[in-house]
Amino acid sequence: MSDHRSAAFVEAGLLALVGAGVLVDARGYPAPLIEGVPGPAFFPGLVAALLIVCAGVLALRPGQATGNAPRTAGGVFRLLGATLWIAGFLAVLPLIGHLAALPPLVLGLMWLSGERSPWILVAVSLAFGGFVHLLFVVTLGVPLP
Repeated sequence: MSDHRSAAFVEAGLLALVGAGVLVDARGYPAPLIEGVPGPAFFPGLVAALLIVCAGVLALRPGQATGNAPRTAGGVFRLLGATLWIAGFLAVLPLIGHLAALPPLVLGLMWLSGERSPWILVAVSLAFGGFVHLLFVVTLGVPLP
């Protein structure tokens, strides 16, 4: 088995574990207040199911030829940077709230993923922050920090 396939199986297993963990955690959420209406566990359960499906697709898809391109440490540094950026987001979230913390999170992750256009970075970050606020706070009435 190639290194690529082995890495894909490890990634798929980790993704499935995260999905299973979210499913287990969502079981502890309170029941819906109104019968027939999705409760607090619906969205996390949906995301968990999608994670598990994606893990299955990742594990079952055929291997891709990677050629003889040398591997660089760039991917490791981007992963480390993204992890630290998310940790910073989680640290400041309770202090400044989601409306102020989410756009810099999205901007930073997009930049680490290779986006360099200032217009796209700012526009997508602000639009995503506004979308999350409108969806969860305004439409669904979910209080976010």
